[in-house]
Amino acid sequence: MQNTKNQTCRSGIDARQNPTKDKPLSAYPQSRSACPRYRLTKLGEQMARLPIDPKIARILLAAKKHDCMAEILVIASALSIQDPRERPLEAREAAQKAHERFTDKQSDFLTYLNIWDSFQRERDKGLSNKQLVQWCRQYFLSHLRMREWRELHKQLADIAVEMGLVSKEQVFRQPPVQEQLRPSESNGDQDLSAKLKQKQLDKKQHRAQIRFTKEAGYEQIHRALLTGLIANVGMKSPDGHDYTGARGSRFHLFPASALFKSKPKWVMAAELTETTRLYARDVAAIQPEWIEQEAPHLVRYHYFEPHWEQKRGEVVASERVTLYGLTVLPRRPIAYGKVAPAEAREIFIRGALVAQECDLKNAFFRHNQKLIAEIIDLENKSRKQDVLVDEEALFDFYHQRLPESVYKDESGQFYGTTNTGPSENVANHRLDSKADEAAAAANKGRLKTYPLADIRTFQSWLQTAERDHPRLLFLTREDLMQHAAAHITEEQFPHHWQTADGKFKLSYRFEPNHPLDGVTLSLPLTVLNRIHAPALEWLVPGMLREKLQLLIKALPKQIRRICVPVPDFITRFLESNPNRQEPIIPQLAQFIAKTAGDMRLLEHIDQDQWRDFPLPEHCYFNLRVIDDGGQELAGGRNLAKLQQELGQAAAVTFRDNTQEFERDNVTQWDIGTLPETIKFARGKQQLTGYLGLQKEKNGNIALRLFDTAEAAAQAHRHGVIALMQLQLKEHMKDLNKGITGFTQAAMLLKHIPADTLRDDLTAAICDRAFIGEDEPPRSEKAFKEQIKRARSRLPAVKEAVSRYLPETAAAYAELNGKLGKHPLTPLLRQRIQTLLSAGFAQRTPWSQWPRLPVYLKAMTLRMEKYSSNPARDQAREAEIQELEQMWQEKTDMLIKQGQPVSDGLMMFRWQIEELRVSLFAQELKTPYPVSVKRLLKEWSLYN
Repeated sequence: MQNTKNQTCRSGIDARQNPTKDKPLSAYPQSRSACPRYRLTKLGEQMARLPIDPKIARILLAAKKHDCMAEILVIASALSIQDPRERPLEAREAAQKAHERFTDKQSDFLTYLNIWDSFQRERDKGLSNKQLVQWCRQYFLSHLRMREWRELHKQLADIAVEMGLVSKEQVFRQPPVQEQLRPSESNGDQDLSAKLKQKQLDKKQHRAQIRFTKEAGYEQIHRALLTGLIANVGMKSPDGHDYTGARGSRFHLFPASALFKSKPKWVMAAELTETTRLYARDVAAIQPEWIEQEAPHLVRYHYFEPHWEQKRGEVVASERVTLYGLTVLPRRPIAYGKVAPAEAREIFIRGALVAQECDLKNAFFRHNQKLIAEIIDLENKSRKQDVLVDEEALFDFYHQRLPESVYKDESGQFYGTTNTGPSENVANHRLDSKADEAAAAANKGRLKTYPLADIRTFQSWLQTAERDHPRLLFLTREDLMQHAAAHITEEQFPHHWQTADGKFKLSYRFEPNHPLDGVTLSLPLTVLNRIHAPALEWLVPGMLREKLQLLIKALPKQIRRICVPVPDFITRFLESNPNRQEPIIPQLAQFIAKTAGDMRLLEHIDQDQWRDFPLPEHCYFNLRVIDDGGQELAGGRNLAKLQQELGQAAAVTFRDNTQEFERDNVTQWDIGTLPETIKFARGKQQLTGYLGLQKEKNGNIALRLFDTAEAAAQAHRHGVIALMQLQLKEHMKDLNKGITGFTQAAMLLKHIPADTLRDDLTAAICDRAFIGEDEPPRSEKAFKEQIKRARSRLPAVKEAVSRYLPETAAAYAELNGKLGKHPLTPLLRQRIQTLLSAGFAQRTPWSQWPRLPVYLKAMTLRMEKYSSNPARDQAREAEIQELEQMWQEKTDMLIKQGQPVSDGLMMFRWQIEELRVSLFAQELKTPYPVSVKRLLKEWSLYN
């Protein structure tokens, strides 16, 4: 090794004549035939002066950098001789126990330091040679090898001093002073138990202090060792006890190592020895990041998953660091612009500018964002992605205008040349000659080049570029639109939904299967109950034609033929000016029948089934209910469900700040004349409220403002009746004394509690006598006139109820007594529950009271006739149940949609009861002709 400096190549040229003698070996090709000469580096020349293994020599040179030369000289000389520890077969356990005092649990290399320090402390005591030999035998150390170790250490130390690696004062290691365990000062005042605990604590603190002193130089020592032993590193296998080393090798820790049991994740070994298997001897735990720091020329870097990172504002990739195929660092983020500037620039353009995934505040960026959003809104409205250009067109726009590289001149300004050079489209965006001069200077190494892959560099360049070309990166509609989209007008796709309470924002989105796909209507909570459900069916003009086309497609083929061609038919239907405040399907069915010239066609259109046909989600308004602050409270496409969930909250919110219109505890009509509606302001909205009296839960009467006319009318009727009851106290006392025949009727109607029945009858009598079919009063004069009428009506109404009730109770008792085990018992009990359950007095219209006994008698006669022809009974019942089911579904649908059930539709139910009388007990007769055919004809009027 010492003669390496004077070696020459085959050409015979002396090394001193080589003009590139300062270049490292890595600068040359690896083939000798490709290069006329090799030359050692300065580091190699220093290693050649050390008469030891090159690996150990490299460790000594690294010790100077890490300021641990004294420790490394001891370890290096130990690694260059045979292990001084002896392990005779006959005393192996004793030797192992003796060596434990030198063991370090993290590093076998520090074990050598411990042996050296212990031996040095014995020598410093002035022991004779015989005593030192005896000490070595005691701890199973070879005295001969210890002397060899010391001699080699002195030679290396002299060379290190001669080479200037360390000073004479610092070359020899002084053993650290081992402080003795000092008992705690407070031990004298403690009892025996406390003293034992304190002693254990003192020992623990003493051990920690010793460990801290030893570990203070752990990193420096092992970093230096790593430079020479870099090929002997290994990582523990996740599924085993072995280690994966360089170039795919696998090894185990030598059983005699102090780390054999702990098995740290990363280790470094002095040597790898193969016996029955490959073993690592003299091992220490290391940190993997040291490998990259100490051997950057040996590690390899791999880059993957480059992407735009919005939070960091730059293009980032994941970097993996490997050493001889061993993964030192699996993943860490790194600025990709320094690795692949061209690719990073493309990712920057696509992520930050095309996809707009950044927080730029520049004017061009806000302008482009707004313009793209407007065009996307056009696509959302038309539900076709054919207006906005694709991402490649946007990329080309920025690619032509952004420089490939950015240069910084002496004044701190950034310049760059564009990709395309001067042209009509780019308008000389090369920034004249300054950019060319900057590029030329950068090529000569006078200016630093910056990759265009992060926001900071981009903004620095843009600040200079926009001085000469302010609208350099501004997009235009022509740049972004593939066609003019003339059909997407505000009339077809309005921005707001207009109602009597004001206009509310509409937003559009084209994303099938997304919850917000279609058109979204943002509704304040205060107007939720006031929205008319049928009006929502008509969507917006631009989306209505598609909905109508899908509805026509859902019709049977023989009816669908009438609508051909469908686009022309839809045009004619819309030109007929249908009522957009009423449901679509009845009007569309009428128009189909009218077009066919046969109104009987309506009987063949099952409107209920047609209404239930599922359409795509975007064919219904998406309702977004918001509070006064604009925060969403709930959303969905089912108005009735939203009104059910938030209707009460909407009514309460509607009344906020309207106390000026309301009064509590009204006992007489001193509230003046009540207007039908009251207009008031709530924020920016002009709302319409409905005043009415209301009987509250505590029994008091109050004047309240309601958000819908229906709620106000229902509450006002009950409120007026309650106020009239206060004014007619004497009459109410007389009424409460009882109804003629009540006691006997209550005993017969035993399925209803007596108190419940009495309250129900009282409420029904008051409703009929006090209001009846009159309009509830809204002024003091009308109220007084209504009281006069009530006084005269009350006796007659009470007398009528006293007559009808016993008849009804007697008919019920007769029927109930005959039910027993008759086949019709389950069906008839269900009919009785419908007619005479609790609350029947208020549910039964006044005109139907005389008929209640007839309905019950009809059931009794039906039982008597059943056995003669059960099949006929079942057939007639099937026809009746079909009508009843149609009525029930219709009323449920109207209630679900928040629409009122008309009086005619309510009376249709009682016509079905008359049909039962006609079919099962004709001898009882009906007040008017009734049959299944007549009812079906009448039913068509409600569809």
